[in-house]
Amino acid sequence: MRLEKELEELSFTDKLTGLYNRNYMEVRSKNYVRKDDFPTSLIMIDCNYLKEVNDHLGHEYGDLLLQRIANSIQETISKESIAIRVGGDEFLILCPHHDHQQAEKLIEQLQESFHSKTDNILKLDAAFGYYTAMDDTLPFKEAFHVADKNMYAHKKIIHQQRNHK
Repeated sequence: MRLEKELEELSFTDKLTGLYNRNYMEVRSKNYVRKDDFPTSLIMIDCNYLKEVNDHLGHEYGDLLLQRIANSIQETISKESIAIRVGGDEFLILCPHHDHQQAEKLIEQLQESFHSKTDNILKLDAAFGYYTAMDDTLPFKEAFHVADKNMYAHKKIIHQQRNHK
C-alpha cells in the first residue's frame, strides 16, 4: 500500500519543482471546484526570461529559476490553494474562496515575492492572468482557457513595454 501511494504521488508530482503536475490537473479538472468552494479563482503564471536564462547561463540555471518561482508560489499561497506546474514555464494556482479582488491581491503578493528573490544572476518575473468562477457554469477547460488568454494578454503588454524602453 505504501508503494502504491508513493507511485500515485510520483505520477502527480513535478520532479523539478515538487508542485503538482499536468497529470494531477487533468484528474482534478473533472471536479476542480465543489459547491462550497465558490468563488474560485484560477491564476495562470508564465515565467519571463526562462529562454534567455537557458541560452546564456545553461539549463541548470533555468531549472533553478523554475524552482525559485515554484518555492515563491508555495510560500505565498494559502493552504487551501493548489499550485500546479502545467508544463515548461507555466504554472496554475487553483484558489478556492478567492474572488477577483483576492486573486489580484495574491498576484501582487506573488510579484513582490518574485522581486524579493531576484538576484544579480536570476530575475524572477512572470506574466499573470486569472479567471474567477462564481458558480460551476463554466467547465474547467473553458475557465482555464480564459485565465490563460488573460495571462497572454499581460505577457503581450510586458513585451510592448520592454520594446519601448
